[in-house]
Amino acid sequence: MNALVKLQKGDDFVEFKDIDRPVPGEDEVLIQVKAVSICGSDLHIYHDEHPYWPPIVMEHEFSGEIAEVGSKVTKWKVGDRVVSETRTGNCEICRYCQAGFPQICPEKQPPGIGRDGAMAPYLVMPADLLHCLPDNVTFEEAALTEPTAICVHSLLERTGVKPGEVVVVNGAGPIGLICLQLARIAGASKIIVSGISRSAALKLEKAKKLGADRIVDIS
Repeated sequence: MNALVKLQKGDDFVEFKDIDRPVPGEDEVLIQVKAVSICGSDLHIYHDEHPYWPPIVMEHEFSGEIAEVGSKVTKWKVGDRVVSETRTGNCEICRYCQAGFPQICPEKQPPGIGRDGAMAPYLVMPADLLHCLPDNVTFEEAALTEPTAICVHSLLERTGVKPGEVVVVNGAGPIGLICLQLARIAGASKIIVSGISRSAALKLEKAKKLGADRIVDIS
């Protein structure tokens, strides 16, 4: 199968390669990839500015359909529409893992970084990291589940935005724009989004369309 692979450390070294179709272990599933999005970390990996372990198939933001299940997998079946958490390769013994935060384990090796990711027709993931995709959510929309989960955790769970509060979002990149929409859903009375001049035509305009009450060009 054809996959987008980061071959070695250094700037670039990314090629389409013909690789073997992966085989799931007893506690894993084989997922047929239906949609992916491109994370900023993928660009950093391309330019050798982010931790990663090559050679590696790139990308961790994806959705798909189960094509095969391991021998010990009972919760999932072929044809299930899924997304997946990315906290693979965590050490399970550091203070973050022991405190229940394996997603920030310094030893974590997610798909597209420490194990083969989703820029391929198929990838393998642990069955216990999967989440069912509702029928009314498209594969393209679901590919944004991982960054949206980051925003939900940061804005709604940790910050705890309450109805009527004023929210300031610093930056109108993909994460900032998702936070803007979540703040609106949470009932914020006013949402202010900041950005820089070079982002005005695209990102800040998009923030306006998504409901920002005020745009601040910090340049």
